[in-house]
Amino acid sequence: MKNEFDELFEQAREGTLPPDFGQWGFADESGRSVAHAAASEGHLPPDFDRWEIADATGWTVAHEAAFHGHLPPDFDRWEIADAHGWTVVHVAAFRGHLPPDFDQWWFADEFGRTVAHAAASKGHLPPDFDQWALANEFGRSVAHVAATYGHLPPDFDRWEIADECRGWTVAHEAAKHGHLPPDFDRWEIADAHGWTVADVVQHRIDALK
Repeated sequence: MKNEFDELFEQAREGTLPPDFGQWGFADESGRSVAHAAASEGHLPPDFDRWEIADATGWTVAHEAAFHGHLPPDFDRWEIADAHGWTVVHVAAFRGHLPPDFDQWWFADEFGRTVAHAAASKGHLPPDFDQWALANEFGRSVAHVAATYGHLPPDFDRWEIADECRGWTVAHEAAKHGHLPPDFDRWEIADAHGWTVADVVQHRIDALK
């Protein structure tokens, strides 16, 4: 049998809370609030502003809305972070829910992870993205991340972007993970140790034997 608590959360998810509802911080044992439930289904009111209500892990209402793609068009609290340093804008990027006009790709969390790196890891960069050389604090570029997961665009040609450690290029990274395009022909590109893209491919073939 449903109790008053369950009914309140069900109403939040269904968008049937009364217009004058104000108990957004009411939460269960995990700290998950009525506002979290409403945010997960896109039923927060237009004038909602209590984005920092958080559960036990620091996951806020803003994070929940970003995860499900329900942030309002005028949302500007991208820097809110959970207990692990994961910001709202990184969640939106990871899930592919950034606004079309977003341009703050350089924004980094406390661990040096940029928004662009988060979006690249899941293939959510826009078609006109051009900041491929943008690097995190470890010298790893956005292009390297996209190459790792096979998310470089078909017309990508900046294969010689290299990291700051050993000159490992985007071409090397794509070759390592089997994501070079069929028409790739820059086999001679070498890292700081003379290891060519062709060498990487051969090593991958040998490892699979």
